[in-house]
Amino acid sequence: MNRAPRPDGKIVEAANFGSRMEADAAIALLEANGIQASGKYGDAGGWLPHIALVDGYRVMVFDEDLDAAKDLLAVEAELEGDVDPG
Repeated sequence: MNRAPRPDGKIVEAANFGSRMEADAAIALLEANGIQASGKYGDAGGWLPHIALVDGYRVMVFDEDLDAAKDLLAVEAELEGDVDPG
């Protein structure tokens, strides 16, 4: 999918999860709904997963997409019966 560059966009945290799998699922959900998202994982690329206990597995989006991302993740968490992700 081609996207226009966003040179002035600020990247902010939309959610923080306890596992890489949850964060990857959230990123896939956001991307499937047209929201650019990426992960900031504090586990040294999977080599030191215990370090992620400090920073978690963060889902990052552009600041102008933050509200839509949080709303979408909240609806998904509610459907899954989970607590609020962020």
